[in-house]
Amino acid sequence: MFHKLRLQLAIIHLIIIAVLFLILTVGTYFFAENQMRNRAFGMGIKLISDIQSGLINDLPDHGPRDQDRHPPHDESFQPPRQPPGQPPPEHPLVFFVKTDADNKIFFTSSTQPLDFASLSILVQESLGQNETTGTISLQESYYYYVKAPLRDQSGMVILFQNFDHEKNLLHSLIKALIIVGILCLLLSLVASLYMAHRAMIPISSAWEQQKNFIADVSHELRTPLTVMQTNLEIVLDNPEGTIANQSKWLHNIKEETDAMAKLITSLLFLARADSRQPLLEKKVFSLSQGILRSIEALAPLAAAKEIALELSIAPEIQFYGDEGSMKQLISIFFDNSIRHTPSGGKFFIILSQSKKEITFIFTDTGEGIENIHLEKIFDRFYQVDKSRFKGGTGLGLSIAKLIVESHGGTIKVSSQPLLGTKFCVKLPIS
Repeated sequence: MFHKLRLQLAIIHLIIIAVLFLILTVGTYFFAENQMRNRAFGMGIKLISDIQSGLINDLPDHGPRDQDRHPPHDESFQPPRQPPGQPPPEHPLVFFVKTDADNKIFFTSSTQPLDFASLSILVQESLGQNETTGTISLQESYYYYVKAPLRDQSGMVILFQNFDHEKNLLHSLIKALIIVGILCLLLSLVASLYMAHRAMIPISSAWEQQKNFIADVSHELRTPLTVMQTNLEIVLDNPEGTIANQSKWLHNIKEETDAMAKLITSLLFLARADSRQPLLEKKVFSLSQGILRSIEALAPLAAAKEIALELSIAPEIQFYGDEGSMKQLISIFFDNSIRHTPSGGKFFIILSQSKKEITFIFTDTGEGIENIHLEKIFDRFYQVDKSRFKGGTGLGLSIAKLIVESHGGTIKVSSQPLLGTKFCVKLPIS
């Protein structure tokens, strides 16, 4: 599923880049062509105005010309050739002609490069156009024309500009853009596949986490339900029994009910955190007194297992946070350590304050955790010991981390197998 989605993302990205490049290429072509036409139009209007007024008599302009040098509109007409040793015309791609009232050519500029037949076709096509400016194609060549009436007699003056050079440059530019575009698209395809792969990593991870979460929740709920159902069947099979006789089975049901209630409470807490609902009701309170009260309430659990408590609580440490969440944090550490510390062990609880932060350390002398598990113990439902006889759900430490981070703090763990585990929480001073 994710492979197909990754490919779809890469293709969509590639299509977007291709469309943008196509828009860029087409836009560049039309912009360059428009600039070329505007430049030709501006030059053509100026030249033809000078020709009309008599300021320019020829191209290049060498003063008044003898019009008898150009036989009018006959087949013997040939364009003038450049004399040997003379420099080329100043405007070799620009020339003009003059026609009489019958649209017959009677004058051409010295830069006119065409034979009479081709020139006649060019002139007649330009005269047949309604617009005073435009483009004409002749023998695979492109000419831009500007025409205007003669002022001193009937007829027209038509200025032509050959666009072959500009067109070739424009086509070369487009070809270069296309080649570069194809190379860029190939590189973009590789980059798109790579970025799509990187983008799918958190999605795939979240999907796997969700599947594992559902599987773990189903397992954690199914197991106590199975135990409850089994014990209820035993009770129902003995309808004449008293509560005292059935106390063992009823006690088992009570334990599983408590475990389910605890699991559901933890799940609701995590669900609110995932949906970014407010979890904390912050206020200033005595963190020292809050921890001492929590330890006092939990001390009987440690005493029942003959676990000694050693406390080093700095007095009157004020903290801006949620008092209930901090008590829950202590309860999580206690519950976790009691399950993994044998009788006769010890808990060391330290609370101190520096100029920048508050430090809370909870250390036990329990069975410890191997290094390969340390990075995962804060993950939801992760348990070093997969068996259920120790009563854990694998949610406590993930909730502890969430509580600490919600207060802007950090939590770290260090452990050595058979020697114990140390949790270090650092909280900012408000």
